[in-house]
Amino acid sequence: MSITRKLLLSTLKEKQMNFFTIRDICSLCNISTNYASQIVYHLKMDEEVEEIEKGKYIMGDYGEYPLLIASKTVQPSYISFKTALYLYKMKENIDDEIYIATPKRKRPLDFRKYNFKYITIKRYKFFGYCGIIIRGNRVLVAEPEKAIIDSLEELKYGPELNKFKGVLNNSLDIISIDKLIRYARRFRDKSLLARLGYMLEIVGVQIKISEKYLPKDYIKLDPAGERRGKWISKWNIIDNL
Repeated sequence: MSITRKLLLSTLKEKQMNFFTIRDICSLCNISTNYASQIVYHLKMDEEVEEIEKGKYIMGDYGEYPLLIASKTVQPSYISFKTALYLYKMKENIDDEIYIATPKRKRPLDFRKYNFKYITIKRYKFFGYCGIIIRGNRVLVAEPEKAIIDSLEELKYGPELNKFKGVLNNSLDIISIDKLIRYARRFRDKSLLARLGYMLEIVGVQIKISEKYLPKDYIKLDPAGERRGKWISKWNIIDNL
């Protein structure tokens, strides 16, 4: 390994730049794009760094931390949906799919055995996250309440509805019901509030939500299911599970 590469590696580690781009190297070392690309290419061949996607790299041993990678590939963003539920032990198994909420549009990314899925959400829904530390790096993750709301609104990125009872049961010791309802109201979705209220009631949590926040017509608990089942007048829901 040449001195230049040794010096670059040492500098990256000293500055804790575990994720970097070619542009970062140019700025850090005051060198051209071509020269930076050559150095990083040799580091890649030596397995000192690993390319996540074109022009974006991580230090070699950081490939074992998919959540760290997920948080760096698009910004602003935070980990949510099934992935966040697993982190909070509200869901038993983690998938090879990692779910990231972001107001930006980005194609899915395959890296090693993982598939990173970037779920585009509206700006007014981009809230309710906190930082956790992974290998000295701050990674943004949905708060427990927000992970539930995200998953219940975008059902295809959360647990199946028939498993949501278990998710809520596992969450009762770590969430604030008031915050859960407050976050749900910020989504401006009456169907979401109805589903949440009804499912909380199923697990023994009695709450009151003003009728003005609930749908006027009956909605299906499972939007993809048939319009038949148990009709729940309190929530204007058809329990079609």
